[in-house]
Amino acid sequence: MSTDHDYLKFRRSLVARKNYDFFGSDNLENLHWGKLFLHLFGEFYSRYSIWRRVNNEDLILKIVNHYSLKPDKIIRIERSVDNNLYDVDYGTSEVLLILKDGFMVFIINCKIDLLYGPGITEAERHELLSIVNEFQITDSSSRVFHMIQLSGGFLELADFDVKPFEIDLESHYNDDFLLIHNKIVKSLMSKRKNGLILLHGKFGTGKTSYIRHLISNIDRKFIYFPASMISSISSPEFLPFISRQPDSVLILEDCESLLVHRENGQSNASALSNLLNLGDGLLSDALSINVICTFNAGIKKIDDAILRKGRLLARYEFKELNITKSRSLAQKIGKDVKIENAMSVSDIYNLEETSFENKPAKSIGFKAA
Repeated sequence: MSTDHDYLKFRRSLVARKNYDFFGSDNLENLHWGKLFLHLFGEFYSRYSIWRRVNNEDLILKIVNHYSLKPDKIIRIERSVDNNLYDVDYGTSEVLLILKDGFMVFIINCKIDLLYGPGITEAERHELLSIVNEFQITDSSSRVFHMIQLSGGFLELADFDVKPFEIDLESHYNDDFLLIHNKIVKSLMSKRKNGLILLHGKFGTGKTSYIRHLISNIDRKFIYFPASMISSISSPEFLPFISRQPDSVLILEDCESLLVHRENGQSNASALSNLLNLGDGLLSDALSINVICTFNAGIKKIDDAILRKGRLLARYEFKELNITKSRSLAQKIGKDVKIENAMSVSDIYNLEETSFENKPAKSIGFKAA
């Protein structure tokens, strides 16, 4: 059975790969399924890829039985579990199943590739997809959010489960936040609503925890952009990709480089233009996409075009909890420490932890007059 750790490990191995070969398919042994397909059937294949957590071995057994596959139609690359030579690690093992002439399926970790020639009908592909769907791992207590990935030069989505996350907003944020929170929730829960939401402030003040709370409680398609992928917003592939994700919520964390003034010499003009188009440009009404941007920089560094009236749905600066709130939260979570200053939520939860921050060295000797 695949695990979240296996999934992330495999995805990172693909992202790090250079000279991506579309016809080679994804495997850890650099086996070239395109050449095998051409050798066996005398034609090139098309590929349909699925990213899903599935019960790998149960799925393989069902496919073998359903298509009555003989051993010579099964290619397995099995890897042992760490420290145990006799147990197979099905999370990292691979299998190629030759279903019939011109039709193969490759399974590794959380990725399933249907490889098929021009003679394979849509009904035959759907038959296999229905079998895959039977063995998808679902957790009724979780919600799914999506992370954008770059695979073979194309943008795609990978799915992740998010465990339920509840937070007492009143005790973890200052009193002025609830009004903004209600406005954000109203917008995200409204059909055909679009616009930009800016959440900024110092590290540890609760921005990420709040986004987890939104994902857990609002039934929308949330798409997470890692900071390393934000530059892809300016790529030619971005608009066609995002046009296939209507009525979704984009989350751009730590996106200072995207939002700063364009006259500051930053090469973000194209990406920022695409972002603004999603907020209230030509694409906004057609796609109804909300964009949540988080960053740590001061609001004065942000491009004026973003802050224009009518463009922002909400903006909030997360700050340290005031002294009263800080003391109340510390008492609530069982921290028996005297608090004399405003503190961030992170600092309150980690009051007893050792600090590894750099501190200025004390000078030795006489100071110049």
